[in-house]
Amino acid sequence: MIRGVLQSTFLRLSSIVFVGNLLSQILIFIAYALFARYFDRIEIGIYTVFISLSILLAVPSTGRYELASMLPKQLKDSSGLLKIALGLSFVFCALLFILFYLIPFHSFIPRLEKINALILLLPVGIFLMASFQSFIIFHNKLGNFKLNALFKTIQALMMLGMSFFLTNFWGYTATSLVMAWIISQAVLFIIYSTIELVKRENHQFEELKTLAINYKRYPTVSMLSNFINTFSIELPNYFIPAFWGAGVQTLYAYGARVAGMPRNFIGSAIGDVFFNTSSKLATEDPKQLLPHLKKVSQSLILLSAIIYFLGIITARFLFPLVFGEEFIEAVPFFQWMAAASIFLFVQSPISVISDVINRLDAPLVFNTVSIVFKIAALLIAGYFLENPVHMIMLYAITTGLLSLFWIIYLQYLTKTAINKI
Repeated sequence: MIRGVLQSTFLRLSSIVFVGNLLSQILIFIAYALFARYFDRIEIGIYTVFISLSILLAVPSTGRYELASMLPKQLKDSSGLLKIALGLSFVFCALLFILFYLIPFHSFIPRLEKINALILLLPVGIFLMASFQSFIIFHNKLGNFKLNALFKTIQALMMLGMSFFLTNFWGYTATSLVMAWIISQAVLFIIYSTIELVKRENHQFEELKTLAINYKRYPTVSMLSNFINTFSIELPNYFIPAFWGAGVQTLYAYGARVAGMPRNFIGSAIGDVFFNTSSKLATEDPKQLLPHLKKVSQSLILLSAIIYFLGIITARFLFPLVFGEEFIEAVPFFQWMAAASIFLFVQSPISVISDVINRLDAPLVFNTVSIVFKIAALLIAGYFLENPVHMIMLYAITTGLLSLFWIIYLQYLTKTAINKI
């Protein structure tokens, strides 16, 4: 079984889709390495907070209808769900723009005062990110994997190039970085939109209304669960600058980004394979589902332990080499997040088992409980500990233990589901 998983993973890793994703991520990594050497840490910190907020708020902006676009048999219905997602996102971001214009939220966090010049760009960034993600999912439905891989690479390349070109206008500031990111997203939005306009899929309002009702479980259940989960992941990006400023936020952001790379590349590929194989077992031989889950979990634990122990050991040498000497301070943040990632690496791919056994309520409950514990850990550290590394230490320990609990609980859920068959 494991050999089959590894073979499937190898085929997936060698596919054009993975190569395209890998290339875009390599370009982004190169961009961050160059940013570390040319931009001030505070400017990078403001930029990372901006991106983090865009990622977070893009989740509720579409009602998650873009995920539903994968399901209909009729292409016209999928196209309609895409329009619903984009329409909701536009309205959401327009209202957010008005809210930001009327209420100076940045004034409540003095350490982030420099985000004042960028706050009105946030709704634009949210809409473009939500649109980009929606178009990618829709074109996955169409089987346009090569196109998506190409566009991801183009977007990353444009973002890298524009970041330094725009320094001619705004200098080496967060404004240059944010504008480069927005422009690269906007260009892809125009291209994707042009492709859709050529198809000219017309929908009546009543058709869109019917689709929205038929797939209402996405804004009512999936959206909330996804938002809570995303929020819990992004929490340190808000607590660290609130307590210690954007400069320290940059150190955490770099540590967390590097710690997350193995999960983004290897974990996502294994997750696709696991989802495929477990779905087949659920229909063909349900009794083998639990042994399959256990074997994959054990294999992932071993693999993640090897990867992250090596990373923890070599971090003090690699970080200054890649990012510059001053980023030696990011190493403790990386090491703690790497320790938590040993379990996150396993949790991410196997969590789809809740979909396989049709227990969509469990992730929502778990994510809700998790965010309460994580916020408590960050608040305790912020008010009672005097070191940002200690904040991430407490957050990482909490995150790791919660992930370990979820890994074990998924075994129980699967066993219960099998016994009911």
